[in-house]
Amino acid sequence: MRLRPEQLGKHLSATLLPVYLVAGDEPLQQGELIDDLRRAARDQGFDERQRFSSDTGIDWNALLNESQSMSLFGGRRILELVLNDKRPDKTGSQILRDVLASLKGEASSDTLLLIRCSRLDRRKDWNSAWVKALDEMGAVIEVWPVEGNGLRNWLQERLTSRGLRASEDALALLIERSEGNLLAAAQEVDKLALLVEDGQVGPEDVQQAVGDSSRYSPFDLTDATAQGDSQRVMHIIQTLRAEGVEPPVLLWALSRDIRLLDGMLGGGPPPRLPPQRVRAMQNQAQRLNPQQLRIAQACAIRADQCVKGMAKGDPWKHIISLALRLAGHPLPRSMER
Repeated sequence: MRLRPEQLGKHLSATLLPVYLVAGDEPLQQGELIDDLRRAARDQGFDERQRFSSDTGIDWNALLNESQSMSLFGGRRILELVLNDKRPDKTGSQILRDVLASLKGEASSDTLLLIRCSRLDRRKDWNSAWVKALDEMGAVIEVWPVEGNGLRNWLQERLTSRGLRASEDALALLIERSEGNLLAAAQEVDKLALLVEDGQVGPEDVQQAVGDSSRYSPFDLTDATAQGDSQRVMHIIQTLRAEGVEPPVLLWALSRDIRLLDGMLGGGPPPRLPPQRVRAMQNQAQRLNPQQLRIAQACAIRADQCVKGMAKGDPWKHIISLALRLAGHPLPRSMER
């Protein structure tokens, strides 16, 4: 069965399933879900825990033997399998299915298997035999990066759980300084809970207590241009520049979007991208007429010439100009030269 992270609390109020897989690339959410599963298991008498991790190499036979043996002290135990980016090979996959089969036996109620791994590939992982077997008798919980309105809601819930109330300006500043780094966001909320005495968080509290822990990739920049968010565009560029990302990397990402938008304006098929990203680019294409796109192409050419030393000028100036133009908020033409 599939479970969303927000459904786990209600689910754990009932009987535990024999196996859970928590998959995703967001370590904070994964860790908290695993902690919730461990806590629920301890409440039901699972006092022993044995861990098998890909970091040290997984002894698949030892995992199978452990699943089929009695607990050392005759109690209930948790077997944790940490795969991270690794996946079971042919032997491991078969043994994992044997482990799952053993959990259906008489002693299944005394053993709980928890598996943690990186994001599941829709074609490769979901079609694998071991995931299919797990899905039939246990639960798969996938976690995804928290972004946009999801991050706002997540922060509001986190603040409320710590007895805090944040003004809109404070919340916006907290989002700006922690976007893309959920662990840092959680730590900053905990820090505010210690520093703010009356529970009311204002922008000055965030300014004083919270460092800029945001993390971005070039694809976050193109997401921001597609959404037409010029303020976020500038913040992402400034952050990436401070982190040492070179202009050619950003220019490649922006130029790729220009080619995709050109194809969309020309009546071509939608690009092979996630549906949410396609919708954002379709709205972006509606904001940009062919003439504006040609100007953007000229900006990209000038940026490329500066990067290659074929023309004078600051490549970052042209990157900013290009990104803002693609966001629908171009600088005055005199500032683009």
